[in-house]
Amino acid sequence: MSKPKEYASMTKDKLMTYTFGALIVLAVISAVMWSQATPIDARTGQPLMNLGLTVAIVCLIAVGVAVGTDFFLYKVVSDSPLNTMSAAVFGLIVALSYSLGIPIMTRVDVDASALGVAAPPGAFIYVALISFIGLVLFKKVFRGRVNPAAAAKLVVLLPFINSAFLAKEHFATLEGGGLSMPLLAGPIGREVIGNNGLISFVEYLQGCYDLPSATIYADFNWLMIVQKFHGWVGGASSIAVIIVGIALFVLARRFIKWRITLTYFASVALMALLMAVVYGGAMDVRLVFSLFIGSSIFLGFFMATDPATTPLTHKGQLLFGIGVGVLTVLIQTYMNFFGGSILALVIMNLLSPQIDKIGLMKPTTEKKEPKLPKATQFTSVKTYECIKCGACLRVCCHKLSPIYIKQAFDKMNVEKMSKLNADYCTGCGHCSFICPSRIDLKGSVLRAKSMLRGSE
Repeated sequence: MSKPKEYASMTKDKLMTYTFGALIVLAVISAVMWSQATPIDARTGQPLMNLGLTVAIVCLIAVGVAVGTDFFLYKVVSDSPLNTMSAAVFGLIVALSYSLGIPIMTRVDVDASALGVAAPPGAFIYVALISFIGLVLFKKVFRGRVNPAAAAKLVVLLPFINSAFLAKEHFATLEGGGLSMPLLAGPIGREVIGNNGLISFVEYLQGCYDLPSATIYADFNWLMIVQKFHGWVGGASSIAVIIVGIALFVLARRFIKWRITLTYFASVALMALLMAVVYGGAMDVRLVFSLFIGSSIFLGFFMATDPATTPLTHKGQLLFGIGVGVLTVLIQTYMNFFGGSILALVIMNLLSPQIDKIGLMKPTTEKKEPKLPKATQFTSVKTYECIKCGACLRVCCHKLSPIYIKQAFDKMNVEKMSKLNADYCTGCGHCSFICPSRIDLKGSVLRAKSMLRGSE
């Protein structure tokens, strides 16, 4: 029997399990809440599948396709590792970032099943496609480049951009030539705007998010913060997302990039206030909408923090969050794309390698002991690919960048190893101790140091 080794208690599997548990809680809350709603097909007048049941089936399909595909690739592709829990988390994110439910204010006859906002079969087909394409294309082939759930949703639904993303019922022409909804690039508020047929923005959102059977609209703030009945499944209850998200951050605070979430919501709020100043209208309405629309609240906690596609450094994470927040409000305002946060996220993902160069700590020969988590003994260790949590950067005694040094060493890039000051390493082993993927960072950095010393 091998001698037990001591590491920090967090592992990749444990981190994925925590995240999966948080997502399951949100899925159950949404399913229970939406069990009150059974949408009616605008064309036939017939009831469609109960939304609560739809949520449950959509989650099962997304997770089943993701896990099944991951297992299949593990069996047939030599360099495809088996990541069951990671695939399950991805599947749930696909399901919870999918829009379901038909707004009761819809004034255009649409085939709800064909658009995928109701089931069967529309929502089931599209969720399965997004889960499959996302796992194969963006988690396996182009791994670590863009958020797989966001990118796959954009790719699958792009052919239906005018109905799935820029929903035509949002701007249906009413009798008299007015629009059913005020444009965000203008004054929005609680009162009817002008006499050209425009309804108030609050009334529009109440018609969008209230129960399909509602005869009296629920309070606007209640709908946006407590319970919606349309839109992203995971954002059905903003307050639930906040509570569950913060609980996850507390459990895995060293390994979750909460700084992105913080700066994302701060920048969204500031941009919303700026738009209110520029265009007028009710400032509180624009602020509540921007922060608590389902796509924004869920993405801010559970997609923008995806470790594999976001910066490692603290400063990089702050800049990343600001970028996603600013782009989200601009896209919503000027493209009329309510779910614009996913497009903003993909854009910032593509910029992440450049942003990642910002904020690297300056290496020093002076040794400073960081505070480490309590050690746990492990008799067996399973190694994974780096998940880009960045924990190793924060525990190095000499403020080195162990994961970057390892990557340079693997490529035999002596010049980069020298620039990263690999020769400052004294072998404390904190980087290997903290790594949830159990990568031998210490060994790689010390070998890089030996190579630099040997090249002198």
